[in-house]
Amino acid sequence: MIPQHTIESIKCISIVNYLLSLGVEPVKYSGVQLVYFSPKQDEQTPSFFVSTKKNVFHDYTTDERGDIIRLVQYLTGCNFIEAVQILQKFEPVPQPQTFLFSGLNTEPTDKPSKIEITNVCPLRHGALFKYVKDRGISQKVATKYLKEIHYKRDNKKNFAVAFENDKGGYEYRNPFYQSSTSPKWITTFPVSNSTAINVFEGFFDFLSSLEFFGLLAPRNTTIVLNSVSHTKSVLDSLKTYKMANLYLDNDLAGERAKDLIKSTGIQVVDRSKYYEGYKDFNDYITNTKST
Repeated sequence: MIPQHTIESIKCISIVNYLLSLGVEPVKYSGVQLVYFSPKQDEQTPSFFVSTKKNVFHDYTTDERGDIIRLVQYLTGCNFIEAVQILQKFEPVPQPQTFLFSGLNTEPTDKPSKIEITNVCPLRHGALFKYVKDRGISQKVATKYLKEIHYKRDNKKNFAVAFENDKGGYEYRNPFYQSSTSPKWITTFPVSNSTAINVFEGFFDFLSSLEFFGLLAPRNTTIVLNSVSHTKSVLDSLKTYKMANLYLDNDLAGERAKDLIKSTGIQVVDRSKYYEGYKDFNDYITNTKST
């Protein structure tokens, strides 16, 4: 059991500094808060707020909020203890002069650091296989749908699992960071003569469904949104099917996307019953099924 004084000490780690270590920088001030583009979602208008006084965050795209420990859980998908362990190893990075908070005289304008892809190859690194296994995904499923991506960010080399979208961009994840490359878009898996279409919010949820149903490939045409912000873009495609099976997150953003799809008049089946009581399909798989 982690001592309470250790937890309280960890909660004092600056969210701003932690985000900076990930290459995520604020774009402007709003009163006494810093405003960022959400590190979790693809968006045109920044809606991720950090209160430097209270050291808490609020991502308005998903309504997630909380302290530094909750932030690490939110960004990595890990549990509370794992988040504490990650933060115990965290080393603060030097803060640029424009981000010093002795006053609000300067508005930072830099966006999150861009990454440079150095290599994309089949999934093979042992650490990444452990990561996907910890997320409840078997090696058989992982190697079919995921790639291994090597990249540089702020001249630091790293690697992650990568999920390709229809435009050649990637969603990429490792135990400490998650982001996407440009262009960010949906991923489609067409199935001939399919009259129903499956809609997933994220790729780990899609992979979790395959594990849950014991499949290696979906039986219906499937769309992975890679961000609920893409919901409007797929509405016309959904209308060409008799039914849409929705595997969306059990949060505010997921409910909004669900309502938007229902408003088109298409027949909708809410499949979130499979992971009722959990945030999403992967959260359910991770906490209830061993691989």
